[in-house]
Order: sequence, then C-alpha cells, then structure tokens
Amino acid sequence: MRYVAPTFQAATLARGKSLEQFLGGVVIDGEMHVVWAELRPVNGGVEVWKFVAPDLGDEEAVDFYEFCDFEGEVLLETFETPSLALEFASSILGASTDRWANQFVIQDDYRDFVRGGREQLWSAPAI
Repeated sequence: MRYVAPTFQAATLARGKSLEQFLGGVVIDGEMHVVWAELRPVNGGVEVWKFVAPDLGDEEAVDFYEFCDFEGEVLLETFETPSLALEFASSILGASTDRWANQFVIQDDYRDFVRGGREQLWSAPAI
C-alpha cells in the first residue's frame, strides 16, 4: 500500500515519523519543477515544509531525492497537533487527505508523474 490511510496519519506523526506528499509539477521561468510537502514531527508539534526543485529526472531516474536541489525548501508553519498540520497542508498547499506516504516513498508518485507526461500541475497558491 503506497499511502498511509487517513485514520493512521495523525498516529504516524505522533510516533515521530514524517509524512510526505508529491504535489505535482510547476513551471518556473519556463522550466519544469517538482513540488512536494512534508509533515515533520518536532518536539511539541508538527512542521509543514514545502519543497520545490528542478525536474531533472526521466523514466529511468525517478528517485528525485538524488537529483533535487533543496534550496527550494521552505518551512511554512509549525502546529501543535498533527490534525492542524494536516488541515493546513490540505487547505494551503492543496494536499490530498488520502495521498500522504511515509517519508522517502513518494518517488513512486514522481514516476507516475513522469510516465503520465508531466501533466499533473500543482495548482495551489505559491507560498
């Protein structure tokens, strides 16, 4: 199973494990970039991170963690509870409630994005 069921997401974060979600692609200055979010547990809360990196992969190189430049990472907010962080990610980043995955698993979503012709464009507001 690729995704963490919504009923287990808060518990996953409460156990100190991050969740990530591939959000799609976005064109910046004529170049395709990939966007994903991470919910990262910290002492007393959950941080919401947004990442934007140049899309340098192809159908054979789908582990974007290897080629991504992390200069585009932004800590957006820290929340006291997992449910508030999940709600923020959904409302502000456009994250789907049923597409959160364990950390380092979303390259499967990236592979689908590449094979699908890179048509899944991120439509949430740029933050």
